[in-house]
Amino acid sequence: MRYEFSRRGFLGGAGAAAAGITAASTGAAAAEGARRELPKGRSVLPGDPRYQTLAQGFNQRWSSSPAYIRLVGDEADAVAEVNRALDAGLRPTVRGGGHCYEGFVDNDQGVILDLGTMRGVAASTDRFGRPTYGVDGGATNWDVYTTLFREYAVTLPAGSCYSVGAGGHVCGGGYGLLSRRHGLTVDHLVQVDVVTVRGGRAVVTKAHREDAPGSPEQDLFWAHTGGGGGNFGVVLRYHFASDVPQPPPRVWLSSVAWPWAELLRQPADFETLVANFGAFMAEHSGPREAVYQGLFAILKLTHHSNGNVVLFSQWDGADPAPLDAFVAAVEQGMTTRPVVQTRSAGGLFLPYPDKRRRMPWFQATMTLNPSGDNERGKHKSAYHREPFAPAQIAAFWDWLTRDVEGVDLSNTVVQIDSYGCRINARRPEETAVPQRDSIMKLQYQTHWTDPAEDEKHLAYLSGLYRDVYRETGGVPEVDTATDGAYVNYPDTDLGTADQPDPDYPRLYYKGNYPRLQRTKAYWDGEEVFHHAQSIIPAGP
Repeated sequence: MRYEFSRRGFLGGAGAAAAGITAASTGAAAAEGARRELPKGRSVLPGDPRYQTLAQGFNQRWSSSPAYIRLVGDEADAVAEVNRALDAGLRPTVRGGGHCYEGFVDNDQGVILDLGTMRGVAASTDRFGRPTYGVDGGATNWDVYTTLFREYAVTLPAGSCYSVGAGGHVCGGGYGLLSRRHGLTVDHLVQVDVVTVRGGRAVVTKAHREDAPGSPEQDLFWAHTGGGGGNFGVVLRYHFASDVPQPPPRVWLSSVAWPWAELLRQPADFETLVANFGAFMAEHSGPREAVYQGLFAILKLTHHSNGNVVLFSQWDGADPAPLDAFVAAVEQGMTTRPVVQTRSAGGLFLPYPDKRRRMPWFQATMTLNPSGDNERGKHKSAYHREPFAPAQIAAFWDWLTRDVEGVDLSNTVVQIDSYGCRINARRPEETAVPQRDSIMKLQYQTHWTDPAEDEKHLAYLSGLYRDVYRETGGVPEVDTATDGAYVNYPDTDLGTADQPDPDYPRLYYKGNYPRLQRTKAYWDGEEVFHHAQSIIPAGP
């Protein structure tokens, strides 16, 4: 049974009903009472010049009016704040970097626990005293890369967007440009320190991958290797193994663009390009791939109004010949000649006249480190196990060459990321991330600024997505060709927890969902931590 926020801490549900007090008025009273008791300094209340900014995340579609925002300072502060919220009957939500695509942190009359000041990255030890690298829940990807590289000459195979917070990124699995060689971020995780609620009180639980198999602690650790954020508690710190990878000294970056003006005259070239990319990844993404583990490629299928379709690549070898061979394989059979990129595609702009250049890895990471504009956005995702079917390529073409009157779609893109290799060396049940034999991961995205365009953008992206997967019910069903969706790119069109049979548990978690439900039932059976796509606790 879900915890009754905005009532329990004050009048109690039955008493409030008997007195004729509405949930809204009770919630407002709870919020006001909690604000009077707040310690000063790190509490951001309405009227504070920071309030509007900190109440909103990266996606400008989402905003709320929390009772207050608490800038969590340390472990003791986190425990105290969760207990304070429980005592006041206020729902707590957690913000790390603020990049949640949906409004899961929005919390009217509740408490947002902001981890943005907990950004430590340092050599540490796990609870057994063994060396680890500790990463606080509020640290961003850039905090992680900068500190690990400059102080320890190591790195993590994590995301490219510099401002994404570790708190949500890691527990959703985490991946990036080094993942084909080194696996997912969570493949290097050994311990998670998390504020959980047991018996109505908050405590810190340090769950380790070497906890006894079948124990609640081992389940809690495992749940943070792909179960997604906002489900089990407040992640304070991740501990990564002492043998995390060293980055390559230098890498090659490549940018190849094909003008939409020519592709519109040669539609067969678009089909050839997309088919070639998928075929290459099918051939070179196995866990024992001999040559191309060091390649990460992103094919950006932009809307035609953007001007260019672009292929970005990072190659970690000294010899660029395999990179050149990859680009040649993708271009094979096309008559449209590549050009220098003229406009950003999905946040990346590399106008390289010579198609490729070599640079130190850290400099390349800065170059490929977009955050994108703080705009309104919608996102969808899919894992692909096989090359694209002709009908899917036709759907890409149909929608990306289609215009919507009065709507700017130039920031709409189907981003196709290379995947697999060492990611696919793990068994589906080994971590909570079950997609362990895919060759590509897709992100569908559209961004805009005018709220009046919301419905048209949402309808456009949903139509594109449904058409691509129309043979499997409009979603990337778990079958031979596709393998569900990515929990870190949440999409409420896949259903919500209050619906009777939502798609998201199957598409995000596949066969791992029952274990996640049992873990949720043990550690947060009252659903203190919940959102629109929460893990639903297993029944008794």
